[in-house]
Amino acid sequence: MPSPTNAASLGRRTAIAGLVSALLPLPAAAGNGNREEANKAVIRRLLDEVQRDGDFAVFEQLFATDYVDHTPFGGFRPDRDGTSEIYRAFRAAFPDWRAEVHLQVAEGDLVSTYKTYHGTHRGAFLGIAPTGRTTRFAVMDVMRIRDGRITDHWTVADGAGLIAQLQG
Repeated sequence: MPSPTNAASLGRRTAIAGLVSALLPLPAAAGNGNREEANKAVIRRLLDEVQRDGDFAVFEQLFATDYVDHTPFGGFRPDRDGTSEIYRAFRAAFPDWRAEVHLQVAEGDLVSTYKTYHGTHRGAFLGIAPTGRTTRFAVMDVMRIRDGRITDHWTVADGAGLIAQLQG
């Protein structure tokens, strides 16, 4: 039987080892890192090719037919067609619409992106006539990717801040 001093020392070492292992990230399961990087690439294509460049053929490739937007913007439908409509509305109103990505994290089939959208208000948007104002608004979202296609979306966006910039 270990002495009380050795037992206490062993207990502290075990506790410290447990704490350290809890704080350190676990290594990705075999293949997960590559899948997560591929999933992040899907979202980058969405931001660059669809939203910034307006290539809606790429939209058709990236979005699953059963896609669901769990937090749709404005009065747009929470499905694939509604998301296409809102992207088209942004592109028409803000021809230079683009995302500045601050942080992007992937875990399993989920990709979370913190970004700021920028654009100049050159067309009507949600009933607001063009103002010529340069706008920016923050968005944090999570998208689920399965087999290279976006299936689900959740977001928190400063839509009220965007509208205030247009009306201000």
